[in-house]
Amino acid sequence: MDLQSSQVSQMPSFFGSNNANSQEPITAEIQATAAKIKAWLIPYIAELLEMETDEVNVTIPFECYGLDSSEAVGLTGDLEEWLGAEIDPNLLYNYPTIEALANHVASEVQV
Repeated sequence: MDLQSSQVSQMPSFFGSNNANSQEPITAEIQATAAKIKAWLIPYIAELLEMETDEVNVTIPFECYGLDSSEAVGLTGDLEEWLGAEIDPNLLYNYPTIEALANHVASEVQV
């Protein structure tokens, strides 16, 4: 195995897994991190879609809000910048709600 392959294999698998249906263990620390991510996502979605924050339901799929692919890429780019971690834009398809996305991301990074 060359050095680059070794480095890649040691990197955490942050995003892009197709585990939307798997049960990731939710600890108090992950719940707190997920709450911070939701607190960031809710006003982001509200502003993007010109809604009030109390109109954003964390269990409704992004597609129901009419989020198009360019908005999804923008969202993941901005979330990536805020978190300081790389995020696969396809993650919104694997974890299609604010709740699912926040829980998954929280299990992978610390905010």
